[in-house]
This record gives sequence, structure tokens and C-alpha cells, in this order.
Amino acid sequence: MNEKDNVTEQLKELMEAYCFNVDTLSKYLGLPADKVRILSQGDISFLPEDNMYRFRLFNKISFLYLSATEDKDLKLCAFLQVLISHHGLSKKTIAKMAGVDKSDIEKMISNPPRKVSEEIKYKVAVTVMSLRFFLKECEPEQ
Repeated sequence: MNEKDNVTEQLKELMEAYCFNVDTLSKYLGLPADKVRILSQGDISFLPEDNMYRFRLFNKISFLYLSATEDKDLKLCAFLQVLISHHGLSKKTIAKMAGVDKSDIEKMISNPPRKVSEEIKYKVAVTVMSLRFFLKECEPEQ
């Protein structure tokens, strides 16, 4: 996927290249489905002039877009960091829940990240996904 600079292009690519469900986008963005389609064509004239509203909306689109284009290992590392720094979970706790060694977690969050096996990444990713889902209520609203 080519990197898109414009959020309306990102939205269009999500819909066309990734067949992202328009109704899901509508709920996520808080816009009617027809407005999502209009926005994906580059028309932002219907949006409120409120800069903070636009900033939040455009960030939401970019977050989804980056989910498709961003380095998956880097993203997993970022989610691990949120669990450790924001939620106060220890590397040991995450490792035990994932069924891996604490040193594997340390390798994944080191700078630069060190290699771990695909099996370990899978176990950690599933655990991180579950923890983020259940702890989401504790995170600040966007």
C-alpha cells in the first residue's frame, strides 16, 4: 500500500483497497454512511469548522489506516508499552499470561527490538489483544 498523506485518501483506500465496512466506519467516525462516502471523495465542506473536532476525526481515520500499513512488530511493541506504562502491568505478568519468558517480553520492547520466534509473537499478541480489550475502560477517552 502506498503511504497516503491526506486523510480523505486514507479513508478512500480503507474502503476500496481493504473493503472496510462503511457502516462500521460510520459508527466509528460518528458520521452517517453517506457522509463517510462523501468524505472519502475529498469533500470536507460538511464538517463543522471546529478544529478540535476535525483533528479527532482525522486522527481516527489515520489510526485505522496505520493499522493496515504500519510495521506489525512496532505496533505490538507499542501496545506492550501501554500495558506496562499506563496500566502498570509488569513484564513478568504479561509473560506469565502469554506463556512465554519474561526475557521474550524484554526483547520485544527493547530499542531496537530483538528477534523472537513467530510462536512467541503470536502468544504475546493474543495476550496483549485480550488485555487491551478488557482494560480499555481504564484508558482515557479520545
